[in-house]
Amino acid sequence: MLAPYKNNDIFYPESDGKPMAETDVHRNLLLGMVDMLQRAFPEAYVSGNICLYYEQGNPQKMISPDSLLCRSQPPHQKRVYLAWETNAQLDMVMEFSSFSTKRMDHHKKKQIYENILKVPYYVIFDPHMTYLNVFQLKNESYQLIESEEDGRYFLEDLQIYLAIEQHNQLRLFNIDGIPVLSTAEWASLETLRAEQEAQRAEQEAQRAEQEAQRAEQEAQRAEQEAQRADAALSEIERLKALLSSAGIDSRAI
Repeated sequence: MLAPYKNNDIFYPESDGKPMAETDVHRNLLLGMVDMLQRAFPEAYVSGNICLYYEQGNPQKMISPDSLLCRSQPPHQKRVYLAWETNAQLDMVMEFSSFSTKRMDHHKKKQIYENILKVPYYVIFDPHMTYLNVFQLKNESYQLIESEEDGRYFLEDLQIYLAIEQHNQLRLFNIDGIPVLSTAEWASLETLRAEQEAQRAEQEAQRAEQEAQRAEQEAQRAEQEAQRADAALSEIERLKALLSSAGIDSRAI
């Protein structure tokens, strides 16, 4: 276990001793969503599975969201999240639910996010049961957001869309509906672009070489035509000389 974090002579543990995620699927979701949120909100603080303390001086009051977003703080490294710190108001939390955590996610955690932390958006996604609940805090209580016709949920205050993709994954979309790519996806895209640029450069080089070959062939043909013309003139002059030696005026022919 990590050493506890000390704040105002109170120790706040940096781990709850529980695994980061229920399954590999949940772990990949957690890491992937933190990555996408960082790309969607590069100037905000984003984290996942961090110990969040919501009552000052009471280390027992702790919760660990699978993903969280705080736009009022810049990106940085935290050991624990203290909800009473300056500009620590959260904008969104996510829980990737399972059979064993479903009740906790929909009851205790929901009440903490709703009544104590007052998080504007709370997302619950179960990748195995494949359901997605998106709550928005309105009039001090969470209200379910209805999905649009294309299955996307619009989080108006954040200006993003959220939707389930194939293979039980979550995807963020910007306000224009463009997918927010993960770091790995961006790297793959950049690799593909580099390969395409290399292919285009190779094709251009091949075209340039072919043009050079055609120009050389044209020069050779022009030289051959000039040689033939010179040969024809030489033959004419030879014939004229023969006619002249025979006393025949070539102009009469």
